[in-house]
Amino acid sequence: MINNYRILANEDDALMRDIFSFYLADFKDVVIVDSGEEAIKECRTNLFDLVLTDIKSPHRVNGIEALKEIRKIDGYRNIPILAVTGYTMNGDKEYFIQEGFNGYLAKPFLKATFLEFISKFLPAR
Repeated sequence: MINNYRILANEDDALMRDIFSFYLADFKDVVIVDSGEEAIKECRTNLFDLVLTDIKSPHRVNGIEALKEIRKIDGYRNIPILAVTGYTMNGDKEYFIQEGFNGYLAKPFLKATFLEFISKFLPAR
């Protein structure tokens, strides 16, 4: 049942945060933050089943840096962390996977595409 999962979404754009809220409305426990710093802070105090993060950030910590810090937190070594980004040039997906992301989804996307994508990474219950 999808409502048993805890999901963290890191997105600096207000419209995209609203889209995440809408698309993830059926999940019981969703936290949406607007910076890499906030994502790291949330992961230090909560264990999520899935982390979604934008790459570009006007804040000090971008998505790649957040990924690397979150991986250092107890319990996050094997938690899926997915890049959800506007970076869509040839090689971007491979680069983000090489950096340690478990998956990559290019913006923009449809709700069905988004939910199908994240469902591949949610742990079996």
